Amino acid sequence: MRRLIVTKKQLNEFIEAKKAEKVFYEIVEDLHKNGKFLNESISKTKANKAVIENYRRKNLITPKVFEMLVKSKIINESYEIL
Repeated sequence: MRRLIVTKKQLNEFIEAKKAEKVFYEIVEDLHKNGKFLNESISKTKANKAVIENYRRKNLITPKVFEMLVKSKIINESYEIL
């Protein structure tokens, strides 16, 4: 078995990256559920915007999560759904 020696800073960066990935995948999963289960009478973009606003209100969208959302073309810099 191999041991790795990491600094506290590296460990904290790794933990923050994993948390950001988890929140990103939760957002993507919620957006996918919206597209799959919504009725025709409800706008998909409004429901997706509500999901983004919900995570933003809870302060779960960190700069890393925001960067991943922009990179995957889900939102733009002004939090608008693409």
